[in-house]
Amino acid sequence: MATATQRRVGNLPAALTTFVGRRRESSATKRLLNKSRLVTLSGIGGVGKTRLALQVAGEVQRDFRDGAWLVELGALHDPDLVPNAVAEAFRLHDLASRSPTDLLVDFLGSRDLLVLLDNCEHLLGAASKLVDLLLRSCPGLRVLATSRESLDVGGEAVLRVPPLPVPDPDSPPTLQAMPSYESATLFVKRAEAAVPGFAVTEGNRAAIARICHRLHGLPLAIELAAARVRVLSPEQILERLTDRYRLLTAGSRVAPSRLQTLRMSVDWSYELCTPDERRLWSWLSVFSGEFELDAVEGVSADVVSGDVQTLVGSLVDKSILVAERSDAVVRYRMLEMLREYGQERLVEAGERTECGRRHRDWYGALVQRAEADWVGPRQVEIIARLTRETANLREAFDFCVTGSGEAAIGVQMAKALFPFWFCKGMLDEGRRWYGRVLDASDEVPDPIRVAALCNASLLASMQEDFAAASELIARGRSLARVLGDPYVDALVLHAAGAQALYQGECARAAELFEPTLGPFRARPELSLVIWTLGALGMVAGMCGDPERGTAYFEELLSIARAHGATFYQAGAMFVLGLTLWRQGERERAARLFAEALPLTPEVDDHFAGAGCLEAMAWAAADARQGQRGAILSGAAEAMRREMGVPPVAVPGMLEYHEQCRRQCRQILGDRAFETAFSRGEALGFADAVEFALSPGDGSEPMRAEKEAPTTSTRIADPIAVTAALTRRERQVADLVARGLTNREIAETLVIAQRTAEGHVERVLTKLGFGSRTQIAAWVAEQRHESTP
Repeated sequence: MATATQRRVGNLPAALTTFVGRRRESSATKRLLNKSRLVTLSGIGGVGKTRLALQVAGEVQRDFRDGAWLVELGALHDPDLVPNAVAEAFRLHDLASRSPTDLLVDFLGSRDLLVLLDNCEHLLGAASKLVDLLLRSCPGLRVLATSRESLDVGGEAVLRVPPLPVPDPDSPPTLQAMPSYESATLFVKRAEAAVPGFAVTEGNRAAIARICHRLHGLPLAIELAAARVRVLSPEQILERLTDRYRLLTAGSRVAPSRLQTLRMSVDWSYELCTPDERRLWSWLSVFSGEFELDAVEGVSADVVSGDVQTLVGSLVDKSILVAERSDAVVRYRMLEMLREYGQERLVEAGERTECGRRHRDWYGALVQRAEADWVGPRQVEIIARLTRETANLREAFDFCVTGSGEAAIGVQMAKALFPFWFCKGMLDEGRRWYGRVLDASDEVPDPIRVAALCNASLLASMQEDFAAASELIARGRSLARVLGDPYVDALVLHAAGAQALYQGECARAAELFEPTLGPFRARPELSLVIWTLGALGMVAGMCGDPERGTAYFEELLSIARAHGATFYQAGAMFVLGLTLWRQGERERAARLFAEALPLTPEVDDHFAGAGCLEAMAWAAADARQGQRGAILSGAAEAMRREMGVPPVAVPGMLEYHEQCRRQCRQILGDRAFETAFSRGEALGFADAVEFALSPGDGSEPMRAEKEAPTTSTRIADPIAVTAALTRRERQVADLVARGLTNREIAETLVIAQRTAEGHVERVLTKLGFGSRTQIAAWVAEQRHESTP
């Protein structure tokens, strides 16, 4: 069995609130996951599908060698980007001429893991297609999905998530029996969070029971109501809900559906907000996924009369917004159902376009600042912020290209984001947005448009789509002729040089790149200067002129260091190290690799990171450290495989790669080499960096290995879900209600303690409870009901 100290692998978020009940559904979901490779939790919005899925995924996470991974689709609107969203969860970089789907197939093919695909209903076709392909191609993959509809994929098991059990409003449970109703427990837990010291009493138990019944046991509705105990008593909350319920059912012979009830509770929460809170709620619905306070203030400035920060805090208190800490910042998000409601209100007020434009303008200004400060000491901070804002950047681009008539602003944004997309290896994403904004805008002679065309061609060249690259360069050249600007001409030459470089035409690449340096320096256009120096350095080395290549890289590194540009420093030290290694200056090269490596995780540069690990393996092999060399070589190859790039991604380095493998095999022998190489392959990026920078030779256990699970703990639960307890289970339940421990139960019934533990577990499962307290409450209720 896994122990409490074993490492959890994956990206599941930490729970912000306690998980209440759902033991029956949780057990059923885990049983289905043992039988089916695709389990979909379905049900209406607000019923708690996501929370249940996260709880189950967290409980079974250690059962999967490669962990459990969350992919949130709620903020995504473009079905074509579903594979990209899944690839982003695994931090895969599309640095090759392959689709994100192909990268995923390769990455997941040999892994044993669980993917939680959340909020699929609005992207059913794309999600179903991808899941079907991945399940057919990746035998160790299991998928847990949440959706208002099933995915309709072969072999899918669907579990409909019901509302929480509710008390009888005409015969409210006793004080002792209240915890046996999960809806009541949820209300109390959330009320306690809102008002410390809140408790169920004889005076309010009936009101709480009736609130839960009135809200049909829907978790979202209950949480919204519970948040109101700050200003209303349970009796007052019930009174207001009852008045609204009567209004909803007036003239109707049938009770409202649960969807109507949920809508009623959201309406009620909205009306209980102040006018400023309502306005801000609707305006915040323009954000996609998570967002930060400065963005809220920027978009809603002068929209509300109150202090924005105070209003945001109030909406958090009312459970309209969820606040989450991400590293050193607090980010906010809105549940999708509440976001949809806010968007309806925004449309009703005729403010959707104005709000969307403000959102686009704020994020447009963000990327413009990022471009201006890119080559500077804020580079790590900028990369982190833009990474967090991916969903909102997509929303801003969508606004530009879908009927606003403002696609030219999208071209400007795409041009500004090029360094970020290049740095993150988001080639497919960048190409997609360049294509959409360029197609939606007029082909006018403008320097920004020419730059965008050239950037798009560079991404196409990197993906070896040379036909598309040529067409984009031709369009840029045609516009440049009209402008007659040396800087714009240099942009076109630079794009053509990049195409020649990726086609392996070294001499032509050098011929095209060299005339661009003057115009770029004159601007000064530092990112282009740096990029061109690096390209010229690579070309010089490939053409047999390492001294000239070294000079280019030395200048590049000097600029990056002077400006504190971490991403460029790491890349410059890596490529300069390669050049020096080739020239025989191996000690200095090794120092540069070691200096560059710790910078690569800061900017999430897997390409340079893998390159440094590979080069440090060469140095280890040279020093006769075969174990260390094999581990580093394995780690580097695993990273490159995940990125979808060749085992040797830099031209001319194959010789050293193969020499390193031969040396390590000779030192260790074939079997020991393969064992050490496999150890390296199993390391994640952070663990591989830690090992590479440590003095050890790899003979001692690494931290990741000490924490890794040693055996699988996936256990099938064959027990059927039924509320009928056997005689023995009823005895056990009575003893639990008396406060006996498992050991005391075993002694009382003269059975083994393990047998007693099994009985308690079955009682919990059959009753759908999550604690012994709930069993005690249930027993008390049963006794109460049987008393005349």
